[in-house]
Amino acid sequence: MTTQDETRQDPRLGIDVIGFGVGEFAYLLNVFDGSARDRSVAVFHAEEMVDHVTLSTAGASSLMARDMATVDAEGRLGVTGVAAAVATALGRATRWTEISLLTADSMDNVALLEAPGVALMLQPRLLGTWFAFAQDPSISSSEATLRVVRQHVEENPEGSAYLVFKTLDSEKNLLVRRDGDSWVTGIPDFDADEVAESPGLDDAGLLRAIEESRGEA
Repeated sequence: MTTQDETRQDPRLGIDVIGFGVGEFAYLLNVFDGSARDRSVAVFHAEEMVDHVTLSTAGASSLMARDMATVDAEGRLGVTGVAAAVATALGRATRWTEISLLTADSMDNVALLEAPGVALMLQPRLLGTWFAFAQDPSISSSEATLRVVRQHVEENPEGSAYLVFKTLDSEKNLLVRRDGDSWVTGIPDFDADEVAESPGLDDAGLLRAIEESRGEA
C-alpha cells in the first residue's frame, strides 16, 4: 500500500472524542511505514487487520465519505484533520503507554500514543471500533495517565491498573492499586516471578512512580 509523506493535522483535534470503525483504523495504521508504525500494529494486536487489503480499502472509502480523506489531482489519497492526527500518532509515535483498567470481573483498555506535535488516547469499543481523544495539552502525559487510573479507582474502589510503558527499544511495567487512602505500586520481575511493591504513596508519589517508569525522573 502506498504511504503518504505528509499529513495535515489539527493540533487539538478540534473535538473531544471521535470514533473510527475497524476498516478506518486499519487504513490509518497503513498511512505510514516504519518501525513506529510496526510498534503501533503490535500494541493494537492488528497484524492481520493491516494486511487485509479489502478492509483497508473499505476504511479509506469510509474516511472519504466522512470528509476525513481527499484525493489530489494525481489520484493520491491523503487523510486530513482528525484522521491525520490519528495517523500521525499511529505512524510516528515515540512512546506508547498501554493502560489496563482491571476489576474483579472486567478489564478495559486505554492506549496513550505520543508523537511529535500530537498526543492521543484511544479506547476500544464494540465491533472493532476505536475512539480517540486528545490528551489535555495543559498537563503532562504522566499526569494524564494518573488521571485515567484515578478515575477508574474512583468508579471502581476495588479496581487496579496495569501500565506498560514502551518506546522503540524499551519496555517497563507498573502495577497500581489503591490501599485505603494511599496508592501501592508494584514493579514485576517476571524472571523471579516477584513484584517489588512501594506502599503508602499519595498522588504525588504515584505521579513520580509513573514518571520514573517513563524514564522522566
